[in-house]
Amino acid sequence: MDGPSAKKSTSFETLVIQNISNTNDLKAKLNEIIASGKDYEYDVSSCIKALLNNNDPVIVLLTVQALSELAKCETKRDTYAQKDVIVPILSILSKDVTLDNVELIKHCCRALGNLCCDCDTSRNILLQNNGVCILGNVLKICIENNTSTPLGEIKVVVVKALLNYAIGGQEYSESLVKSDLIEYSRKMLTVESFKEVMDDDLVSTILTLLTVINDNNTELLFDVDLNMAVLNVLRETTNVDVSELALEHLHTQAEHESVKTLLAKEGGVNLVCSRLELLLEHQSTLTQDSEVEAVMKQACDLIIIVLTGDEAMHILYNNGKGEVYQSVVRWLESSHHQLLVTAVLAVGNFARQDNYCEKMMNEHIFDKLLAIFEHYHSLGVKMQSSEEVSVSPMVVMKLQHASLSAIRNLCVPMVNKRRAAAGPAPAVFLAALPHVQEHNVAYKLLAAIRMLLDGQESVAREVACSPWLHHISSWGGSGHAGAGAESPRLLARVARLLPQNLLPRLLEADCVSRLVDMLLASHALMQNEALVALTLLAAGCQPDTNLTDQLVKSEIGKHLSVLVDTNCAKMPLEVAENLLSFLEVTSRYETLLLDYKSAKVHDALTKFATSRDDLDHVDNRIHKIIDLISEEKSE
Repeated sequence: MDGPSAKKSTSFETLVIQNISNTNDLKAKLNEIIASGKDYEYDVSSCIKALLNNNDPVIVLLTVQALSELAKCETKRDTYAQKDVIVPILSILSKDVTLDNVELIKHCCRALGNLCCDCDTSRNILLQNNGVCILGNVLKICIENNTSTPLGEIKVVVVKALLNYAIGGQEYSESLVKSDLIEYSRKMLTVESFKEVMDDDLVSTILTLLTVINDNNTELLFDVDLNMAVLNVLRETTNVDVSELALEHLHTQAEHESVKTLLAKEGGVNLVCSRLELLLEHQSTLTQDSEVEAVMKQACDLIIIVLTGDEAMHILYNNGKGEVYQSVVRWLESSHHQLLVTAVLAVGNFARQDNYCEKMMNEHIFDKLLAIFEHYHSLGVKMQSSEEVSVSPMVVMKLQHASLSAIRNLCVPMVNKRRAAAGPAPAVFLAALPHVQEHNVAYKLLAAIRMLLDGQESVAREVACSPWLHHISSWGGSGHAGAGAESPRLLARVARLLPQNLLPRLLEADCVSRLVDMLLASHALMQNEALVALTLLAAGCQPDTNLTDQLVKSEIGKHLSVLVDTNCAKMPLEVAENLLSFLEVTSRYETLLLDYKSAKVHDALTKFATSRDDLDHVDNRIHKIIDLISEEKSE
């Protein structure tokens, strides 16, 4: 030792403890360690091992308490994560739980919980030595003796220990699922939901444990009774944190269709809707706004995920009389943005059946959605001009996206298309095109316009004559999957509906290159749409237009060769016939024949003809085109 202030070595401290013969002195030393807690600087693991087997129950209790405190230190936890430390604790827990040993049992569970915190070594020892079953049995005894006695205090300590254990990953949480823990959790939650004063600490810990188990196995479907117990906790609690945890659990479980249906049938969504309205009414007096907003978000997310279930949606719609349906329609007038987003998304989910859509159209829901889109689109335009608005850019984007999506769904029935097309919607959507910058909003905007176009020549004329037609075309080359695919589909539909005299409008807006690119779409439906549109353009446009120049510039020959080469075996007959029609119409242009020859379109067609045995009815057409291209003299 270098001086009086020098610290004692670990080995010397161990020797001091080992040589204490007086019981009271030993108790005092253990109390000193407990008081120092995680700041105790020596490794006394060998002493802890020995003292856990001491004959004096008070010494054992103090040793376990000391271990609980020492295991709080992250850097020293591994020192005590030993089989010789953990197994004796499990041995103590394997004995009967009585009122006489409640403190010892409680501190044993606490010690295990601290040892398992961020420590797989401790978790593995617990796993390999029947620790889950032993802790489960302690829990069972406490549940069966459900009183206000100290036995009840052990439950939360056991669950916290199991929580630290489960956080380690799937292997550990899976061992809990295979045990009786889930059933014990259900029983505890059920008991708490009937209490006049719920034990929020216990309930929060159980719900957190269930969340960890579910996170470690996202496919896990809990028993109906457990999910009902969580729903009943949500129904009875007034605690914001408990509410958020219950909502999170139900949201995760609602990935399963059966849980969506359960929540719809058992009034879970009705409960969430009424709770949301209550939160809004008393938001300023309940708690901090941020906490309430977090619960509201969980609640809103739960409503939407349940509505994605087909059976659940029908239950909640209930012929337009369902409380949830009526609530979300009412929320379309809300000034609270989270509630408004939820309402619009919910309406979009209800609009999945034609007769529902028609009834909603009669209830003027389409008009409300259009007004919402117009309002938030105008706010978006102001933001682009650096004007101050009282709404976040994310909310503005979400409400444009959600309202357009719902409008598109509402317009699926033909009767709704006609009504929407006759109103201001086409003009509103077209005028919005130059100002939409977010690709996901553009995708929904283009999809809504395309839905209105179905069978509506008047809308096609409006689109073709719009000064913003080129904005539709530009999204086709944006590189964004949604808007990039929707743009040429919209242009193809316009081409199919336009009278011949308006077809040249599509040439002026660089639409040809988008349609040519669409030939290489992965879906045969889109390939077919592109071929039909290009054929109509080729047949309808006069020779003095620059159609052929645009086709060559778009590398039409290369696209056709790739289309045929990559789809020889799987190309549907309808697509094949439309391909031949396009080639027949365009073969009158020498410039295009040269492009086809350069791109070896004739070789691709030869391969196509020889690889299929279902082309007899078009065989002559194929060979005629092959001959035309082959005979064309290269420049």
